[in-house]
Amino acid sequence: MSQTFGRRTQSSVPKASPPVPVKFSRPSAPAVKAEPTAPSVDDELREWKKSRGRNFPIRPLALMASLCFGIASFALPKEINDEVQYPLYALSAASLYVGFRRKRQNR
Repeated sequence: MSQTFGRRTQSSVPKASPPVPVKFSRPSAPAVKAEPTAPSVDDELREWKKSRGRNFPIRPLALMASLCFGIASFALPKEINDEVQYPLYALSAASLYVGFRRKRQNR
């Protein structure tokens, strides 16, 4: 049998089946499922913070901020640098202090 281009033959079209009737029934008694109570958002947040600990990389971040504030004091135009020179130096010194200070250990 040769197939015609762009047209279907009658034998290749699938036949539609008759619709199946759906029967709905009502349950005799509502089923009550005992669901475990979910922990509150505050409890989950507290547990997450406890498990996370103090792993935030503050030292590298503070040293990078110190470097960026120092570069900004040289890279800004003269008009802007005259206004923000001392705050940039203060921010650079503060972040440098935080980056180099030693961590206190509780005994």
